[in-house]
Amino acid sequence: MKRIAFYAPVKPPDHPIPSGDREISRLLVKAMERAGHDVTLASRFITYQKRPGRELFETRMGGAEAETGRLVAAYKAMSDELRPQIWFTYHTYCKAPDTIGPVVAKAFGIPYVTAEACRTRQNTDADWQAGREIVQGAIRQAAINFCLKPSDREYLETVLPAMNTVINLPPFVDEELITANSKPKAVLPFANNDPVIVTTGMMRPGKKFLCYEYLAKALKKLPDHRWNLVLIGDGPEREKIEYLFSGLPQDRLYWAGLVAPEAVHGLMAAASIFAWPGYQEPIGMVYLEAQTLALPVVAMASLGVPTVVGDEETGLLSAEGDVVAYAANLERLLKDENLRARLGKAGPGRIHQRNGIQAASTMLSNHLEQL
Repeated sequence: MKRIAFYAPVKPPDHPIPSGDREISRLLVKAMERAGHDVTLASRFITYQKRPGRELFETRMGGAEAETGRLVAAYKAMSDELRPQIWFTYHTYCKAPDTIGPVVAKAFGIPYVTAEACRTRQNTDADWQAGREIVQGAIRQAAINFCLKPSDREYLETVLPAMNTVINLPPFVDEELITANSKPKAVLPFANNDPVIVTTGMMRPGKKFLCYEYLAKALKKLPDHRWNLVLIGDGPEREKIEYLFSGLPQDRLYWAGLVAPEAVHGLMAAASIFAWPGYQEPIGMVYLEAQTLALPVVAMASLGVPTVVGDEETGLLSAEGDVVAYAANLERLLKDENLRARLGKAGPGRIHQRNGIQAASTMLSNHLEQL
């Protein structure tokens, strides 16, 4: 058993706003605790900044320096039996560099560990250079860099002279909790027995908005097919997204809004197909949730999506940005009940074997115990 100080500079695991980052943070903590480790949240200090800016960056770094001093003083006051033995940082990258963990780890001679250390491709290299240099220093210091997706591994290869500290950790979910949350299935307001498509994503500008746009365009290419659609999510772009779907039969649309995770799983369990294009999706935890609930997935083969969805195994993947091909895959599943059943049935087994919390817990613990 190890005493582990956990830190997520983008968003702490107890942050009130849901997101993929928050979910992965929570799962990492849960997986380590499941293996018997004592995990404490070291800090809630957020270094993330959405857009580049020197003044804001310096403000963030000043706050991080003060937080580092507070933690060093607090740990010095602890006995050896209580002080952390490992510092574990999740998702340090150019927009959210970790300047706290490396300093604390050096001060107490304990291993520094990262998970999903990566870089942003937004703006120019110069815009995020200061943050990138901090992240690269942390990666080089780390005793272990857990890597959740291929694009991150490619980046680490440009930073590390050798890759001996890099450990592949497949993205994972707590399948038992998801299954439990899905019962009972939600009661849907459709006056027919046609297949139900479910989609979920925050309704905000950028990639999320584009995914909704792709889905709306794809459905408009299928005027002769009968389907129902459950849309889960809310946000500043909701009115514009509603307009995207305005040309479709409104009695077949159910706007569920922002709902609790257990309610999301109940809605998924009541559906026939999970459809989310996943344009430029780094991982897409929701795909793992859908497969856990035996839902066939329709997505695009973009960034990290192919690492969590088996094409022609648990879902159908089309080329990134190809709405025609995406619509064709939706059509295949709507027309073929046997295909839906085959792809859906394969989901839970794939998740348990490759992306379940027990497998992740064992892998994390095996490597952390060696430090």
